[in-house]
Amino acid sequence: MTATMVLAGLVQAGLAWSSPFAYITNQGDNTVSVIDTAHNRVIRSIDVGDKPAGIAVSDDGSRVYVTNPKSRDLSVIDGDLHRVLRTVRLSAPLVGVAVDPSGKRVLLADWFNHQLLVYDATSFQLRSKIPVGQAPAGIAVSRADGKIFVANRDSNSVSVVDGTSLVVVGEVSVGRHPFGISVDSRTGRLFTANVESNDVSVVSTKDLTLVATVRVGERPYATALVAAGRWLMVTNQYDNTVSVIDTVSLKLVRTIDVGEYPEGISTHPDDRHVYVANWFSNDVSVIDSRNFKVIKIIPTGEGSRAFGQFIGAGQFLAR
Repeated sequence: MTATMVLAGLVQAGLAWSSPFAYITNQGDNTVSVIDTAHNRVIRSIDVGDKPAGIAVSDDGSRVYVTNPKSRDLSVIDGDLHRVLRTVRLSAPLVGVAVDPSGKRVLLADWFNHQLLVYDATSFQLRSKIPVGQAPAGIAVSRADGKIFVANRDSNSVSVVDGTSLVVVGEVSVGRHPFGISVDSRTGRLFTANVESNDVSVVSTKDLTLVATVRVGERPYATALVAAGRWLMVTNQYDNTVSVIDTVSLKLVRTIDVGEYPEGISTHPDDRHVYVANWFSNDVSVIDSRNFKVIKIIPTGEGSRAFGQFIGAGQFLAR
């Protein structure tokens, strides 16, 4: 059962869930802005390491992981107290980070050593180093079978890692310089934002074949699925826009103006609202996917990037 199906069941049963927080890395002032999504305002600014960029939030929102490339470390934030619990030293300046659905493992893309690092989320012991393609960036984990997908920017490919054996089981070629990545476990499709070819590659996760290539804006960077996977939204850095792709027809259907130099993008657990971090305008645009309009602009810190899943995907009910 997917997180969306669980959410639908809760709504039908007349239950509610706690409004989650969005965590935005601000590379210019070494902070993370905490947005209360119930009121769409920043309620806290958390000091982290040097030049924070990547971010991952556990499904239940209890832990937030922030990569700080310049200080070569990982900040671990308590999602209830909104404070840094610990700082984990890393061997290289890393950006891409994800947490698996169980919350037990933290995955890091080692850009310079071309490998995926797997850490225990409790002890922060390094459990595995998995060779992947050149300059790995975005990471996505399938909720259907636990497979890990890694976008290899300089190899123009995606590596597929078995989530149990932690062995690479496949690789597929995509567009030029894939960065952000999303996987839809329901349809068995993978989407990559290809920065240099200005398009999105659509891949079948079943047989690792390229299904389609969809042209978007200039310098697409990150992706997010919304409305039960009906729409894929893609940030276009140079256009200051978000492209909307119909995942059934695999056509570009809408372009939405957002802030300046949009980068990170995440979907709220209500599966309706999408949050976009705008690096140069130092803010977050909130999009309503029902009418494809920006309904709120939230000032954040300096240089808001938020590359990764910056809202917990399954924060149902109060903790």
